[in-house]
Amino acid sequence: MPDRRTRAGWFFFQHSSVWQASWRSAVCAAAIVTLVALPDFVGVSIGGTSPDEEITLDRAVELAREHSPDLAAVAQELTIAHGELTKASYLSPYNPEIFNEGDWRPRTNQPGTQDWRVALSQQIEIFGQRALRIKSANLNLREQQLILSDRVRLLSAAVKLTFLDACRARDQAKLLEELRALDSRLLDAARTRLEAGEIGQIDFNLAQVRYGESARALIEGRERYRLQRSSLGRLLGEAAGPEPIPAANVPLVLSDYKLAELIASAMENRPDLRAREIEVSRLETEESLNSRLALPNLTVGAFGGHELNNEYPMGGLLGFSIPLFNRRQGEAETIRGQILRAKQLLLANRLDVEKQVRDAYSAYQAARESLSIYQTDVIQPAQESFDLLEQAFLAGKIDLLRLAVAEREAFQARMRYLDAWFQVNAARVSIELATGAPS
Repeated sequence: MPDRRTRAGWFFFQHSSVWQASWRSAVCAAAIVTLVALPDFVGVSIGGTSPDEEITLDRAVELAREHSPDLAAVAQELTIAHGELTKASYLSPYNPEIFNEGDWRPRTNQPGTQDWRVALSQQIEIFGQRALRIKSANLNLREQQLILSDRVRLLSAAVKLTFLDACRARDQAKLLEELRALDSRLLDAARTRLEAGEIGQIDFNLAQVRYGESARALIEGRERYRLQRSSLGRLLGEAAGPEPIPAANVPLVLSDYKLAELIASAMENRPDLRAREIEVSRLETEESLNSRLALPNLTVGAFGGHELNNEYPMGGLLGFSIPLFNRRQGEAETIRGQILRAKQLLLANRLDVEKQVRDAYSAYQAARESLSIYQTDVIQPAQESFDLLEQAFLAGKIDLLRLAVAEREAFQARMRYLDAWFQVNAARVSIELATGAPS
């Protein structure tokens, strides 16, 4: 049988390419209730954001939780679970039964008689099956609440990473605009020097090629930025338009983490882990219920009738089922297998959680060190060297080839710094995702 936890379904990561660089990985009860009451989504919902308005990271997460149709679909599992609880709370799963029989019989030397009898019976469970059904349904409801919380966790992380990647793509596009403008100035300077006979055609062609590459790279950079905004808009349910604009002021927060504390927090807070534990308890309750269902149910009732034209017999009925052919052996074997599978999945989930925390912590430490190196040893020296070389080129002291090499090195250093900035922020989101910390 398929895992019950997979039936909700989700595809939050399909629309964000940033997850290619990261592994795929609890909200309060009030948030869950809010999600259950989500309306249908048509276009931009009330309470959304104007498509021309910049949105902050926190606002993007808020909009995704309120307007994502994927999350609203998962939230309907709570409605289904409530229905199952209502069903389990029936006073009896069996309706009363009415039996009626009648006949006519002739009598010798007497007029015939019309005989009939009516009986009412009710099957009653007497071994506590109803209480076990309610317990199992309550556990299922709690499990679905945790699964919904886990989907919120995943969606929030996807929104944050896509938002950060859109910010990186925007800043990269700005750098590419600067590069194109710079190469345009160099091309003009090279044309002037070519006309003055100071450089040859080859050097001028090199400057022209550099400018063409910069112009092409800018077109591609702008398209990458648009694609990230489009992915973000999809995650937000287009509540801020199909291509929302991320705000520019994303603070860089460098936190100090302790691995042991992160692992302990994950084991305590991860909703998917809690859902696995409840799944085991629910199946164990189902096993107890199944053993009770194999026991005979009591049937009680009463009857009344008419016989021999002037007799009115009445009385009571008492009986019980005989568990002869169906003793629920197959159901018992199935549930035992489900329990063993659930326990193994719980163990695997715990191992996954610990691995995810370790990997996220290690990635954060590496990204933080890389960012520090770029901040102190790369960006400033590279920019200073290029500024000096550009002045030397304009003064005619160096050739265009040497300047082009320095130009690319300075540009690549700034682009890699943006990558390092993104990796640090993405690693922090990965730690939040791995630990299940409320966000």
